[in-house]
Amino acid sequence: MDWTFAFAAVVTLVCAVVRGYSGFGMGLMITPLLSLVLPPLDAVVIVLIFGVTVALRQLPGLWAHIDWRGLRLLLPVAILTTPIGTWVLGLASPGALRLGLSLTVLAVALMFLVGFRLTGTPGPGTIVMTGALAGVMNGIAALSGPPLVFLYLTRTDSLSVGRATLIAFFFVTDAAALASAWLGGLVEAQPATTAVFLIPFLLAGVFVGERAFRGASPEHFRRVVLWLLVLTGIAGAVRALWPMIGD
Repeated sequence: MDWTFAFAAVVTLVCAVVRGYSGFGMGLMITPLLSLVLPPLDAVVIVLIFGVTVALRQLPGLWAHIDWRGLRLLLPVAILTTPIGTWVLGLASPGALRLGLSLTVLAVALMFLVGFRLTGTPGPGTIVMTGALAGVMNGIAALSGPPLVFLYLTRTDSLSVGRATLIAFFFVTDAAALASAWLGGLVEAQPATTAVFLIPFLLAGVFVGERAFRGASPEHFRRVVLWLLVLTGIAGAVRALWPMIGD
């Protein structure tokens, strides 16, 4: 086992624990880390394969918890509004847009950490607006996750429903992205083979994360999720600022 694979295996294991626990966050964490030792395109392909694999592993046990009404509203709206985000990205500085979105995610996460709470079941209007925001943010900075997390995982009602719905949402989007990459000739044998060899580490990490979720109190779970969003905001801001600092 060479050091590159060993590094990728450790990164996969740790990030999979986060995904198994929270239902999100793996892609945001693992893609830049794998890109340190692998070509960035290979890292993206591997993460997409991971996302589909984990969802196929998790969804059978979560089927009854999914908010199907919300998912049927979220998915088409997010898909339709993603090109709007891409269009906006072409009108302004990509770095400035990504920085603004990342700082917004950070600020809202901190607001929830100091005590703000959403209550009750989200209505159709709220779900549609969240899906639209997720799509636009996805087009601008591949940040579709935070709006959905704020909608589902910071409320005072069932966290199991929110976590299951997020996993189902990301399964569809990851599968669509993987299919698009494959049809575009971007999925090559090398990253696919690497992903297959890393899957045991992926599934082991997911197993540990799921066990931790079952033993966690709702308040502890929310705080972990919010701190993950804080890290997401910080990482996104650093990523946006880095080219500016380099210049």
